[in-house]
Amino acid sequence: MAIRLYTIKEASMRTGVSTQLIRKWEERYEAVKPERMSNGYRGYSKQDIDTLQWLKSQVDDGVPIGMAVVEWKYEHETVLPSEDSGSTAASEPRRGQSYEFYVPTSAEWGNPVEHLLQCFIQLDINNAQRFYEQLLAVHHLEHLLLHILEPALVELGERWERGEISEYQEHFGSHFIRDKMLAIRSLFRPSDDSPLLVTACGPGERHELGILFFGYFAQQEGFRVVYLGSSPSEKGIYDCLADVKPAAFTFSFSLEEQFKAARTFLLQLDHMIREGQLSTKVFIGGRAVREDGQLEGAEHVYLVAGDGKSCIEKIKTRLLSP
Repeated sequence: MAIRLYTIKEASMRTGVSTQLIRKWEERYEAVKPERMSNGYRGYSKQDIDTLQWLKSQVDDGVPIGMAVVEWKYEHETVLPSEDSGSTAASEPRRGQSYEFYVPTSAEWGNPVEHLLQCFIQLDINNAQRFYEQLLAVHHLEHLLLHILEPALVELGERWERGEISEYQEHFGSHFIRDKMLAIRSLFRPSDDSPLLVTACGPGERHELGILFFGYFAQQEGFRVVYLGSSPSEKGIYDCLADVKPAAFTFSFSLEEQFKAARTFLLQLDHMIREGQLSTKVFIGGRAVREDGQLEGAEHVYLVAGDGKSCIEKIKTRLLSP
């Protein structure tokens, strides 16, 4: 007996969820997985319709869609084996079901930073990835970055500096977060005529995650962001200024010693901007910068203190000023 499949328009009419929202829930949260009909269109089963109706009722009650999907999958996609049946069939997942779905415990939800840190310390890539995917489904990106990934990164570095964890554990966690940051940034496509910000770690600086966080918020504000990596050569920066003439360069320094050592380079960059009568501005941020100001002896080099979100607000104001 053939199973009746509904088009996305029919699914929308039956559930009260717009076709655009259905697609978003599919692509972002995998709320339903429609089949393809003979004409290539999405085909929704009666179970898909029931799922969408239930999710809509939860969202209407104020439950975040990511959390609603987690609850639905937990209730409907995890099949536990029967202890007294003596049959292996009871433990086999039905069509569309999987043992791999990860449901965080209440303790993990309550302290996601610590849970991520424990995954990093144990080199547990699978649980780190599963937990991250759940966090991504439930939280807004800004909350995920500012209140989970960034604090986890800071705490990871501090534990390494205190000798509580080894270098390999710190590197593993840092690279995990770095990969997620690059993936998030790739989701944005600013318009071609947006102001161009060239970002990089300062000369000699290898801690790149701070500037990656900054780049995300810059893209959120509509800037085109080009990342040149950690410790680019001074000549490369000079050539970039001469050839591209970006709206701004932004460099990050985590150590005050490296920032001081880069003073000659920054003054030379400022000199080139003045000599070329360019409108490019240079901004310095990171943990080595404690307060806002202007680099002594420079006209176009500014210091911006704070996290990535607050820094881009200051930079945006500065770029818009004469």
